[in-house]
Amino acid sequence: MSEFPILFSPARIGTLDLKNRLIMPAMGTGMQNEDGTVSDRLYHYHRARGAGGTGMITVEIVAVHRTTAGPTGLGIYDDKFIPGLKRLAEVIHEGGAKACVQLWHAGRQTNSNVTGMPIIGPSAIPCPLCQEEPDVMDKKMIQEIVESYGDAARRAKEAGFDCIELHGAHGYLIAQFMSPYSNKRTDEYGGSLENRARFALEIIDNVRQKVGPDYPILYRLSGEEKVEGGLTIEGSKKIAPLLVKQGVDCIHVSVGVYETLRYVVPPMDLDRGFNAWAAEEIKKVVDVPVVAVDRINDPYVAEEILKQGKADFIAIGRSLLTDPQWPNKVQNGQYEEMRHCIACNQGCVDRLLMEGRHASCILNPACGREEEFTFEPVTESKKVVVIGGGPAGMEAARIAKDRGCEVVLFEATDKLGGQWRLAGKPPKKYEIAGDVKWLINCLSRRGVDVRLNTPATKEKVQAERPDVIILATGSKPTKPQVEGIDSPKVLLAHDVLEDPSKVGQKVVIVGGGATGMETAEFLGEMGKEVTVIEAMEDVAKTIGPARKHFLMERLRQYPVKLRLHTKLERVTDTGVEICCEKNSFIPADSVVIAVGVTSVNELEDELKSIAPVKVIGDAKEPRTAMNAFYEANEVARCLFSEKELARV
Repeated sequence: MSEFPILFSPARIGTLDLKNRLIMPAMGTGMQNEDGTVSDRLYHYHRARGAGGTGMITVEIVAVHRTTAGPTGLGIYDDKFIPGLKRLAEVIHEGGAKACVQLWHAGRQTNSNVTGMPIIGPSAIPCPLCQEEPDVMDKKMIQEIVESYGDAARRAKEAGFDCIELHGAHGYLIAQFMSPYSNKRTDEYGGSLENRARFALEIIDNVRQKVGPDYPILYRLSGEEKVEGGLTIEGSKKIAPLLVKQGVDCIHVSVGVYETLRYVVPPMDLDRGFNAWAAEEIKKVVDVPVVAVDRINDPYVAEEILKQGKADFIAIGRSLLTDPQWPNKVQNGQYEEMRHCIACNQGCVDRLLMEGRHASCILNPACGREEEFTFEPVTESKKVVVIGGGPAGMEAARIAKDRGCEVVLFEATDKLGGQWRLAGKPPKKYEIAGDVKWLINCLSRRGVDVRLNTPATKEKVQAERPDVIILATGSKPTKPQVEGIDSPKVLLAHDVLEDPSKVGQKVVIVGGGATGMETAEFLGEMGKEVTVIEAMEDVAKTIGPARKHFLMERLRQYPVKLRLHTKLERVTDTGVEICCEKNSFIPADSVVIAVGVTSVNELEDELKSIAPVKVIGDAKEPRTAMNAFYEANEVARCLFSEKELARV
């Protein structure tokens, strides 16, 4: 009997039958062509996920009107988009999933330099993030936008999509009308809840007229907006029945607006399934299926939500970026092979919104590169020696073994994981600790020859007669060269995360980067009196905005003090002397150093005479986990391909 009998049972939305209760929600990817048409990259991205076993795939936000169009998303405001969208629906169907598309207008949550037109909204109130005042929509423009939603739904149906979802959440245009936070109108589209809901109800009616009585309409709703004056669950519970009465066949209960994006795309700091309660509340007031979403990356959590009757469907988004085969693996009893999304937001959100590049996943660099990132079996027996058991080394060993290579991994310490293992030590980072365990178990199940407590030497590597050597020896912490730095009271952050027993009660942490701030939380949770000194004007610069918000929020609950524009001058027997606006002294029992790392790759030149050497991760240059996993995938997939090996 299946461990997940409800999750993988068939279910229905309106007239649409789904093979299971898993839905991939709409997620912006940045993979479209600049003119808003479907690109080959987006096609192959959905090809992979359509074949993964999910009941339905929802294609990301598509612009219903020119006032929300631009180079950052798909379009559906003209018939010219139908052929590309049809191609997308077809490839999703080929994989065995139903196809949905999300109809969207940003309203005030965009900028005119993106759309090339004045932005519009219900009231002349700028989005606090986008900071551009929208033109107030008159009744003529309201009706034009209403018609555009209906026309977009008609195009979606013509393109072969099985249903559409109206994006009425996250502070976009429909939600802007619905919420007293953004709607200050005094006409029939403002004021009372019924008036604020009028825009949405007219859209639903227009869509229904143009797609017919049997075409399923889903509606995404923020159960709570998490802003002062915004929608609360009580307001949403009054709205949901109005939507259903007007013709909506399913309610998808999300959370947040742009200002509270940390809840819209929740990081690992929030609990798994934290928003399921909102779906449960909406389910109490409607008689159509309800979808739960947010941080549901584990099938046991998903099954329990369904079992408790909190929702009828489960939306898993980022999990399908990490592992497109998530549903198939779980249903086929290969749960241990399924890789969990760690909700780091680095590849899917920060890369897209902060770097302007297409979405991906730090654990799955093939995401968004499905066409070129293929992992073919080797044509003849080959031996690979991997030196270093950190994230890059373990990942490279795993992929090389999967490709049919014989793999030996040398690790100098008694544990695998390297800095990835230490990264899983601070509070709220159990998802990373879980990924370390997953990698270790993968190597064990695959029969990789792992040799712990075995520092690599030229002689040991040569004895293995390798065809290729992958050098993933990582990095080591650096220390500032100041007086007293060799005192016994001076510890490295890495050592503290490994064993905090030597840390005194009063602690000064030197360095306010990610490692320093997370070590501060680690010690703060233990009740230590912590002061972080940082030479720059801000801390945790490499941590994405969502994670940083929650980290700083927790640090304020502990006795952790921050001293910016402050440098370490000297370590004394009783504390540290610092240089800031004026020289001063901080008492300290322990001084923890977290000021960066340097590469460890002394073996590279020695090993070149044995076999080709590929240096990856921090051994190449200290950077992020994203770089480590990307290079591990890139090198391991290209091994023994002359063309690709030369390119890498």
